[in-house]
Amino acid sequence: MLQDLKFKGSRFCGLSDRRFKMLVKFPKVLMIELLAILLVFITPTLASAYDVNEKLSIEGTLTGVYQHGDFDFEGIDDADRGAAVLDLGINFHPTDKDEFQVTVSFAAGNGLNAVTPFSLAPYADDLEDDLKDINGRNRDYLLEAWYKHTFTFTKDTSLGITLGIIDATGYIDDNNFANDEVNQFMNDIFVNNTLTNLPSYDPGGVVEFKICNFSLRGLMMGSKMEGDPVATEIGHLENGAPVFSDVEKYESYNYYALQIGYKLDTPMGEGNYRIYGFTTDDEFQNWDGTDKENLQGFGISVDQKLSEIFGLFVRAGWQDDKTPIDHDTLYSGGLNLNGKLWGRENDEIGVGYAYLEGADRGDIDNTNAVEAYAKFKVTDFSDITFDLQYVDEKRRQGEDRDGFIYGIRLNASF
Repeated sequence: MLQDLKFKGSRFCGLSDRRFKMLVKFPKVLMIELLAILLVFITPTLASAYDVNEKLSIEGTLTGVYQHGDFDFEGIDDADRGAAVLDLGINFHPTDKDEFQVTVSFAAGNGLNAVTPFSLAPYADDLEDDLKDINGRNRDYLLEAWYKHTFTFTKDTSLGITLGIIDATGYIDDNNFANDEVNQFMNDIFVNNTLTNLPSYDPGGVVEFKICNFSLRGLMMGSKMEGDPVATEIGHLENGAPVFSDVEKYESYNYYALQIGYKLDTPMGEGNYRIYGFTTDDEFQNWDGTDKENLQGFGISVDQKLSEIFGLFVRAGWQDDKTPIDHDTLYSGGLNLNGKLWGRENDEIGVGYAYLEGADRGDIDNTNAVEAYAKFKVTDFSDITFDLQYVDEKRRQGEDRDGFIYGIRLNASF
């Protein structure tokens, strides 16, 4: 999915005093969220049952999310939305060099993503609509199905090859402090660099070469993008006249990425420094619709521990704006605070800021985003997170948009 081509929207203003609305229109979501709360208490008694043996493991996470959007934009009402997601992963490693992985996901609700006026999604997880007819392939719920073989040459040198249905976000632009919408930041700008347009859940392959503290990853995927709807004959009237309806059209393209990484061990702690580039084939319309161009760009992703308690992350990215995109430049960074500071090492606090420059011919001038979250361990198998986001989007035409998003997230894992 082209993550930079999602929504439009935002401006700067104070906090509204409107009350939160009760989530009463989403019974499926509430039912699954209640199940998540139940799992907080019953998971400790079940967890050991899913450690099948040393070679086969089954992991699951049940996540309930509820967000309230206080939007300052005429014509857009404040909104409350919830979503619940069940992720299941089966991993089989018959030898220490061979590994099979299958990942499926089920969701109820689309959260605020479907109604937000901003170009950034307030919750980066794959929700109900995302998991149906994935990338126009008539496949539901199955996210990953791949095989990996690792060639070990020496203690510090190895080569891994992965083939199957893969997710590019697992290999490119990774970051230890800002790369997981289930456990860390929720807004998609702090999960991955949206300018990189990383495809997910499509056929592809990855080659990973490691030597000492250096790593090199090369990725290729064949993906699909949504094109303009096409009038398609879907039946006939009684008099024989054809009946047409607009049907979504998906167009295929190839995606290529290369990332170089270095792991730095310092007295403060571990640091990871990555630089990557990406490109596609010429399958994307230019701004005028007169020719097709490719997507291309590069970025950096850094995470560095400053002590056992403090860590920081930095991202930067650039992409060519020959095709219609929202942003062409990104700078972001933030801090991670571990709960060891108050005697609870499984708690954490994260704070992030991102600035995005709009494409020269686009509607957006620039976007500022701020997010802070606090995650607290409830049991050995569950946690709760309180989240606050602020997005300010200046537009070249029309009204600027801004707003606060308040969120709560509950995880139960087994």
